[in-house]
Order: sequence, then structure tokens, then C-alpha cells
Amino acid sequence: MKTAFEARTGSVLRMWNDLLLVIKHEFHRGGRGSTTVNMRLKNLVSGATMDRSMDSEEKLDDVVLDRSKAEYLYENIGTYAFMLQDTYETLELSAENVGDASKYLKEGQIVDIQQFEGKFIGILLPARVTLQIVEAEPSVKGNTADGKIDKVVKLETGLELRVPGFVGQDDSIVVSTETGEYVERAK
Repeated sequence: MKTAFEARTGSVLRMWNDLLLVIKHEFHRGGRGSTTVNMRLKNLVSGATMDRSMDSEEKLDDVVLDRSKAEYLYENIGTYAFMLQDTYETLELSAENVGDASKYLKEGQIVDIQQFEGKFIGILLPARVTLQIVEAEPSVKGNTADGKIDKVVKLETGLELRVPGFVGQDDSIVVSTETGEYVERAK
């Protein structure tokens, strides 16, 4: 059990028989009153978010999710296959369960699979992934007067994003999985 004051961003709580991830946590001290805590919570099953204000001493059930390393194997007609690293079992997930993570998955990549009481909760990707560009417009020489020339490229996973003009086809780039933006050219 945790108090609302002890819960932090990234904590997983059980409220109303749902698993909720704390996305945002702020506390406000009143003049004479007690401290109130404002939290933005995301339901891990449905994906819905909600804001909640509560007393700082309100008791909450803290939940620890089981995490296991898994290697992404392949995608076949909307089904994504992963091999759990500890048991070598194959775990098949639907496109709905994988969600936006599919834009950053490539064969052989290691991810964290989150489960609670044997039920799949989500996939944790590394903060950055390296992906290869498969389609890019050629750079136009002399078109860099302001230094902010961007172009849209298509990556090996099908993801399309804006990159600087100097990046070309067949280059590998680093992409942030949190923001979905170009970070740098891969070394």
C-alpha cells in the first residue's frame, strides 16, 4: 500500500479493479488544509486517461508488473511473434495489443513484455532504435540557405517521418520511440 503522496510518475496502481499508470503527479499544499495530489492516470487495459485529485494520505494499492525480455521474430497477417528469452516460448500478440510499437519493431530486436497475473499488459521499447531508410527524395544541392531543409522519408518498418535534408536513402538513423522523431544519423 502506498499513499497518494508516495505514488510517483511511472507507478502502477490498482483502483476500481483496473490497472492505472501514473503519467503525471503534482501535489499542492493548502494554507491550513491538507496536501492534495493531482494525478493523470492511464488505464493499461483500455488506454483511456483520466485526471484525479485526492488527499495526500489516501491509500492506494501499488502493483508490480512482471517484466520479461523477448526477441521480436516476425509479423504474419496482423499477428506479431516474440520469443521469451528466459523460457524460449513463442508469444503471439495481435496488432491491437502491439499498437504503435509496431512502427519501431524490426526482427531480432529485444523488448520488455509487461504482464500482470499472466495477462499481457504492454510492450516497453528501448528509448531509441536504429532504423534504415528505404525511400527518400534526393537532396537538392544549394537548397540549404536557411539550414532547415526537411524531407519525409520512409523507414524499413513503414514509419514515415521528417528528417534533415542531408540524410539520404539507405542511411541508418536513430529514432526516439517516445516522441517518434529523428534524433541523429546512426554511427
